[in-house]
Amino acid sequence: METKILRIDAKTTFALRHPLLRKGRPLSNCPFENDTHPESLHLGAYDQDRLVGILSALPNPYPKAPDPLGYQLRGIAVLPSYERKGIASQLIQKAIAILSNEHRLEILWLNARIQAQNLYLNNGFKAIGATFEIAGIGTHQRFFKKFNP
Repeated sequence: METKILRIDAKTTFALRHPLLRKGRPLSNCPFENDTHPESLHLGAYDQDRLVGILSALPNPYPKAPDPLGYQLRGIAVLPSYERKGIASQLIQKAIAILSNEHRLEILWLNARIQAQNLYLNNGFKAIGATFEIAGIGTHQRFFKKFNP
């Protein structure tokens, strides 16, 4: 599948973030801390003109090793009819390429829903610590990936 990965603004992610990740909650629940930070990165995957996937990478130090060069992946989502087509991996790889080129990226981390763990393992992330619950969302696992500074 030919998918275009483009930079988008935080508000554009809400078109998928709200129904896929914040279902049943008010639209006001969509913004993440640092969404509008000047060094935040938001990507959209497009099939022709249709937004089918999103990813946000936000400057946020890794909790166990505070580092101003850390980024947290958040809000990764793909429309159900486009799942298992490599779109989330394309978004992750594009984010890594952009962040590595534009910043001195040292660590990329995220808290992922447990059912998505293979996506992150297949993209070179390592699981760390025990699984944990996020109220109203479900079981999560923390993942990280280190880069050479």
